[in-house]
Amino acid sequence: MNSINSKNIYTDRLDLRIPTMKEQHRLWEILSNEEINKFYFPTPDRIFKKNNLSKDNISDLKKARKIFMEQLQDWPRQQPFYEKKIESINNQEDSQKFTWSIFLKDTDIVIGQMTCQPKDNNIKDIRDVGWFIDPNYQGKGYATEAALAILDFMFNEVEISDIFTGAAEINPSSWKIMEKLGFEFTGYKKSTYFKDDKILILKEYHGNKELFLNRTTVKFKNIRKHF
Repeated sequence: MNSINSKNIYTDRLDLRIPTMKEQHRLWEILSNEEINKFYFPTPDRIFKKNNLSKDNISDLKKARKIFMEQLQDWPRQQPFYEKKIESINNQEDSQKFTWSIFLKDTDIVIGQMTCQPKDNNIKDIRDVGWFIDPNYQGKGYATEAALAILDFMFNEVEISDIFTGAAEINPSSWKIMEKLGFEFTGYKKSTYFKDDKILILKEYHGNKELFLNRTTVKFKNIRKHF
């Protein structure tokens, strides 16, 4: 893996910019939407530990999520987290530096975020990838367009070795993008996501440069019909 800095990346319709504090409040507003965060932002372990709650109990999962949502929707509480994130990005710390704010091309309209960050095992060249898009801009192929550009940078310039990621089985809008990126399905895993009284299953995927480069080529105008 090359120890290089992040950079702005440009696509036909998007500017993928190194984040600044200027757009973070808007990104927080988007992420505060439960329809967005319920599959993007799992309840942190600290909530379970602090409140002595179990991830295997649907009642405890709901209690933990309620606590977390109350915290997430409090901007004064969240602002220091965003300030720390921007400081880490400015310092090019590996835990945050490969994060991009997604803007409509040549505008100041921010519509989401994409990250390619270290996995829990802390091996630097193994990454996870994640994104969220403002509901008002979903269904237009923006997540796919951003992901293609960022993974091209991560595999070809940063030279990471692998990506391991996943999405809730009932969230095909995410895992179908992973398949478009050439990632291979590796199995199922129980998650901390839930719907009604059911704990949801996570579909796990693996990607590397070879899989990415050899993915089935689909012209973007066709992808737009589905994402």
